[in-house]
Amino acid sequence: MEGAAPGPVLEWGYRPESWPLRELRRQLRDLQTHFPAVRRAKFSAYNLATRHLGLFVDPEIRLLRKLAPLDLAIDIGGNWGQSVVALQRYARPRKIITIEPIPSLAEELRQRFSGDSDVDVREIALGAATGEQHIHVPRYRNFVYDGIASLDREAAVQWLDERRMARFTPDRLVIDSYKVRIEKLDALELAPDIIKIDVQGFESQVIGGGIKTIASHQPVILIERPDASAVAVLGKLGLSPYGWNGKRLVPGDLTRKNAIFLSSRHRALLD
Repeated sequence: MEGAAPGPVLEWGYRPESWPLRELRRQLRDLQTHFPAVRRAKFSAYNLATRHLGLFVDPEIRLLRKLAPLDLAIDIGGNWGQSVVALQRYARPRKIITIEPIPSLAEELRQRFSGDSDVDVREIALGAATGEQHIHVPRYRNFVYDGIASLDREAAVQWLDERRMARFTPDRLVIDSYKVRIEKLDALELAPDIIKIDVQGFESQVIGGGIKTIASHQPVILIERPDASAVAVLGKLGLSPYGWNGKRLVPGDLTRKNAIFLSSRHRALLD
């Protein structure tokens, strides 16, 4: 997505997209809503290509092969299983716990990994406190935008509009809401080697509920576009942020899609 001469870098790693790319995405979002069944086929093909060819994998996950094999990986935001398959190929953990609060996706994951005893699917959300809350999932026509589901209803409502979808019509947008159980990571009493967090802006709440776990085990943590609060808390717990520029880890680089947080021990192992 980045051209030869990238534009200015915004706070915490957001690069403005070029107009042709933005417009292409707008058109594709409209087109895909006419063919909702394609989504399952797409992710099945992606996961197959990842498992057998190593395609469609974020470079930060590829780095984890230097630490493999590991004991436990926690995948927070399981979605369609992309990270599970990528972690299996590169980090080779003995066990993966994938956290997915959306009922339809949790069921998809259970079916997808039904024959794999090393994958444990948990239909919960992680947060700073235990309880129950509603998760809100945008649906346009019959196409479900589960990747932008949020515990914040307004965030789910406002994401999809005429800026992001060509020929957008507000009356075709529906928000499906599901009650989900919220648990604290610390309450799960796990000893992770790796944690991947992709929770649409709720990273700080997940981290806040896992302070003891993170401090005790100092796992490698991967976060897509972490906010300043998450970076600060993890720094106090001994995990420093790095960005991968294709050749080396750059300390403090938050301009990439993903940030990788490392203890000094893991940093030495990845050199």
